[in-house]
Amino acid sequence: MCRACTNNLTHEAMTVEEAILFLDNLVYEQTEKHLSRLQQSIIRGVVGGLTYKEIQENDPIARGYTVCYLGRYVGYNLWKDLTKVLKQAGIIGSEEKVVGANLWDCIMRSVQKGTQPTNSLDPMLQKLLRMRYRIREHLVSTEYSDTYLAEDENLPDRPLCLVKRLKSQSERTSQLFDRETRVLYRLGQHDRIPELLARFEEDGYFYLVYQFIEGQPLYQELIEGQPWEEDQVLALLKDILEVLVFVHKQDVIHRDVHPQNLIRRTSDNKIVLIDFGAVKEINTSHHSIGQTKSRGGTQQDYIPPEQAIGSPKLCSDIYAVGIIGIQALTGMRPKQLKVDNLGNLIWQKNATVTPKLASVLDKMVLYHFPQRYPSATEALQALQHLGVS
Repeated sequence: MCRACTNNLTHEAMTVEEAILFLDNLVYEQTEKHLSRLQQSIIRGVVGGLTYKEIQENDPIARGYTVCYLGRYVGYNLWKDLTKVLKQAGIIGSEEKVVGANLWDCIMRSVQKGTQPTNSLDPMLQKLLRMRYRIREHLVSTEYSDTYLAEDENLPDRPLCLVKRLKSQSERTSQLFDRETRVLYRLGQHDRIPELLARFEEDGYFYLVYQFIEGQPLYQELIEGQPWEEDQVLALLKDILEVLVFVHKQDVIHRDVHPQNLIRRTSDNKIVLIDFGAVKEINTSHHSIGQTKSRGGTQQDYIPPEQAIGSPKLCSDIYAVGIIGIQALTGMRPKQLKVDNLGNLIWQKNATVTPKLASVLDKMVLYHFPQRYPSATEALQALQHLGVS
């Protein structure tokens, strides 16, 4: 589709951002999963008439990926998933397929069919907060918050940032908001933890503004059936634990360490730990926002037993890191691994690994938390003593 045609359709019906949100709502209705930021970047570029190379060059979210990966992996799977969703919704026929060339047509057919009312579009989009932060995309929704991608209009080049809006508006939330943001601000002093840029209250909601990290989520590197070499896994474990050492020395438990919350930063390939929405400060643990719950989806695979019942420890983060290491070594999803009669994972037969590293990983993921490394400091020291670079 030519750019002129796309622009005409956009102005006559809805903007590209409204179309993306419309598709996101439709996908979520059927799959309970939102479109990823990278998928939204592909859609935005394709309906704007861009090639994958142009998307990669111009979109900051896509910049950290190869053109081949964007087209053959992200784009291919996106069109396949959208085809399934639109067929189930009765938008396209059984023999039709969604491809880049007919994407806009499929969106318009969805609107005309009345699959969703257009007023279901998120009213936060394009909103300007604090006369500074312009909301551009809805990224993720959880039980406690909504996270958006925004532009800072007060700075040159309008850099991207993340805006998190808490769903609760209670007085207790106000008290917790003040205390928790102090912890987040302290953590953000580390080079590999997003900086807390602002906190404020507007229209009865509490907002947090974070530094946006340009890079690739670790889960996109952990491909099923493609195990990593041991030296790669060791480097990854050290990278993650180096950040957690700082976190744990602040007497803070992250509680949500998993591959979606680990970003390989484009600028230096270092691992950045994000999303401290579930942080728990040890000395105020009884005041924390809610109790940790066992979560659905892939995140649940990284939660140790004590955290699942609402009693996380520093070593709960170590368990999650160990699971990531085992996932990388085996090329298997955590839920595919079996456990012995003590509740410990059986994984070594599925990996090529030296006994020393296997022993460290086994200790990181022991079912009984008192037997694990007590914090990131001890776990990192154990890896450093292996003598492998």
